[in-house]
Amino acid sequence: MEDSFSVRVKLETVTNAVKKPVQRQTALCGLMLSQGDPDLIGQSQQVKIPAGLSESVVYLFELEKVNCSYSNGKIIIKDASSSVLPGRCAELRTAALEKALTTEDARRLLRGAFWGTGYCSDPSKSYRIEFLVQSEKNAELISAALDALSIRHITANRKNAIALYFKNGDDVSDFLSYIGSPSMMMEFENIRAVKDVNGKVFRALNCDEGNNKRQADAAAARNELIVKVMESGLASKLSPELREAAKAHLENPGASLAELGAMMDPPIGKSGMRHRLDKIAEFAKSLQ
Repeated sequence: MEDSFSVRVKLETVTNAVKKPVQRQTALCGLMLSQGDPDLIGQSQQVKIPAGLSESVVYLFELEKVNCSYSNGKIIIKDASSSVLPGRCAELRTAALEKALTTEDARRLLRGAFWGTGYCSDPSKSYRIEFLVQSEKNAELISAALDALSIRHITANRKNAIALYFKNGDDVSDFLSYIGSPSMMMEFENIRAVKDVNGKVFRALNCDEGNNKRQADAAAARNELIVKVMESGLASKLSPELREAAKAHLENPGASLAELGAMMDPPIGKSGMRHRLDKIAEFAKSLQ
C-alpha cells in the first residue's frame, strides 16, 4: 500500500485508537454507516477499505463476533445481526439526526468513517481533509459528527458522490488529534511551522525588494530634478546648504544618504540629508 500521509494517519488510528470495546464498536459503526444504506445495517454489507488496513479491520470485526472477509478492496460483512453493532449504529444515527452526538462518539465515529471514505492531503502541498460518500444519509451522519466537534466544513456534490471537506489548518490539526493520530498531527504541525516560516521569509524578501525598488525609483526621480536645477542657471537661488547638498549628490551618485550627510560641513544625519534633497526637488518642481 502507498505510504502516503493519509494512509499513515489511518494506520495509526486503526492500531492505536481502538483498544477499548466502545472505541472499537463506535469506529466500526462509523465505517459501516458512512457507506451503503444505514437502514440496512446488520444485513449483508460491503465496505471499502485500503488493503493495508484490511487485516486489522477484519480482526476488529472478529472481536465483535462478526463474520466477514476481505476481497478486492472491500470487507464483505456476511452477518452482523448477532453482534452489538446494529444496535450501536442505530443509537449513533439517531443521535446524529437529533444533533445530539457527544464529542467522544463523534471522534470515534469519524475515525471509522475516515478509514473507508476519508482522505488527508500531503501537508507539504496543501491542507485538506475530505470524506467522499455515496448518499445524503451518509453525508448527514458525517456532517453531524463534524458539527459536534465544531469543525467547519463544506458539502459539495460530485459526480455520483458527495464530498465533505475542510481546508483550515487549525481544523485539520484538531481533526488528526480527535481521531487518535497524535504522531501524524505532530508531523503535520512541523511541516506547517516550516511552511509558515518560509512564507514569512518570502513575504519579507518581497517586501524588501519592493521597498528597494521604490527607493531606487524615488532617488532617480530626485536626481533628475536636481540636475534640472543645476543646469537651469537658477541654482544661485538655493541656500548655501542646499547648493552644497546638490553638488555632493551629483558628484557622488552611488553614495547613500548617510554618506552624503557625512560630507556636509558640518556633517548632518540621514534624515537631514533627505530633507535637503527633498527641498531641492520641490524647488525644481516649482520651475515646471
